[in-house]
Amino acid sequence: MWILGPRRDLLFFVLTPLLIIPLVFAIKPHVDLVIFGTMVQGFGGFGHHLPGFIRAYADRELFQQYKVRFVLVPILLALTCGFFAYLDLNAVTLAVVVWGAWHGAMQVNGFLRIYDSKVKSFARTTAWLDWLMCLFWFAFVILHSPVKLFALLSHFYVSGGPLIPPAAFSLFIRAWDGATILLTVLFLTNAVIQRRKGVPPSPVKLLTMAVSFSFWWYCMVSVNNLMLGVILFEIFHDVQYNVLIWLFQRHRVTGGNAGNVEKLLFGFGFGRMALYLILIGAYGYIGVAASYVDINMPEKIVQNDVPMLWMLRVLAVSAILHFYYDGFIWRVRNQSVRKGLGLKEEKRAQAFIPVASVKHALKWGIFALPVLGFGFFQYRGWAPTSKSMFQNLSEAVPKSWMGHYMAASQYKAEGDFVSAARQFQQTIELEPSKLEVRTNLAFMLLKAGKWNEANEQYRIALSQDPENPDLAFGLAASLMHLYKLPEAEPYLVATLRARPRHADALEYLGMVRDVSGNLEEAVSYYLQALEADTVNAVARLKNLNSALQRLQEQKP
Repeated sequence: MWILGPRRDLLFFVLTPLLIIPLVFAIKPHVDLVIFGTMVQGFGGFGHHLPGFIRAYADRELFQQYKVRFVLVPILLALTCGFFAYLDLNAVTLAVVVWGAWHGAMQVNGFLRIYDSKVKSFARTTAWLDWLMCLFWFAFVILHSPVKLFALLSHFYVSGGPLIPPAAFSLFIRAWDGATILLTVLFLTNAVIQRRKGVPPSPVKLLTMAVSFSFWWYCMVSVNNLMLGVILFEIFHDVQYNVLIWLFQRHRVTGGNAGNVEKLLFGFGFGRMALYLILIGAYGYIGVAASYVDINMPEKIVQNDVPMLWMLRVLAVSAILHFYYDGFIWRVRNQSVRKGLGLKEEKRAQAFIPVASVKHALKWGIFALPVLGFGFFQYRGWAPTSKSMFQNLSEAVPKSWMGHYMAASQYKAEGDFVSAARQFQQTIELEPSKLEVRTNLAFMLLKAGKWNEANEQYRIALSQDPENPDLAFGLAASLMHLYKLPEAEPYLVATLRARPRHADALEYLGMVRDVSGNLEEAVSYYLQALEADTVNAVARLKNLNSALQRLQEQKP
């Protein structure tokens, strides 16, 4: 029933998440998550493209069968990605993100079919249901993942896609949920029918399916951080892929069918394995240098916060080739693939036969036409405006804190403090640990004149960061507006301790002294505020003149 044997299969292919989760969470407190994500997505996510390319170009028989694809497609893709990068168009990046999710689902499906082949479960209905289960369940998780759904929709809108009405999108999600449940019932029914026929599904396949779908849910839904979720699933995906290719190529070497490059890399000895890993790491360094992880961070693309975005769009060539090649060089029904995986030959198995050119061209059309269409829309400036996009995202993905945060930032920039405060409030309800969000919420409430609410938020924020002078001043300002001047004094003093020339804090402290009757100190603080901020001299002179006049009246 196994590929490598029960222990190694469970370790590398099936129960790998049970090791990945504690390992990553043990490392996480000791490293910067952005750096960690860059390393994993670079060395792992980008680096694992190389083994597939080695397979494509080192296997002489395979290369001859698909010579046109292996030579022509990379050239066309390089030209396309370079053109899109030059024009600063995002459609190719959108394609990589969507195809990447598909690729992850299809890799799981590949393992399902391998394990079923081990127990001679070849029914066409079973194979189709396996494929559909992977497709529907992976999409089901994405549709219920606020972080991943926000990422996909952001890329869609940035690339020129039209705004999707939130009500229609909600209806689509409910329809997909129903279809997924129905499909699962059909899958289980088919398993029972096949068991009665004497060809039950592999129990390892069922375990692999359950673990893979559950782990995908955990990474995309339970983990409320897209980068962390990507790290977790990427490690699982890369370990499966790299180990399986090593096994496949080793079988080819021992079977005497390998070429010179394959013998060099996949012969016996730890030195060959070390060279294999070094080459993956060297190729992956390209992804590290270009911050390949940023492809999954659309908020950076929206804010133009990716220094080498053009390079990411060029690197899409590698990702698309990886996805494309894997779609046909690992078909389990092909005789040479079965032999390389140690599967028994099957009557239905066939040699490598390229898909008919017309059919293959139609499949490429499914990819090329939307990319070209989106590129045209974005080039003509038909992509949604930032304001409309973020408003839509905050409604279409209401559980995405990032959607509300981006909408709030847009309202803040426009000076609409009431709307910004509302969006920041929704953000903090979804992500209460984000100090920056709470600080912005408190500031917006203050600007909107909601003094009590601002006071409450500033107190919570200051408890999280007691030494922050901006938070101390914000709390003091809310207290001043609530006419609680004595309570504001210690926070004003704390602000001035860190920033002695903070004009507003000096002005407020002057007002505190003024109300308490200490006019000489009030005048001193008013003068310091005026000296620190001469731009607003007219406004600040009002309190100063009033205090000076009353001080003069007190003198005999």
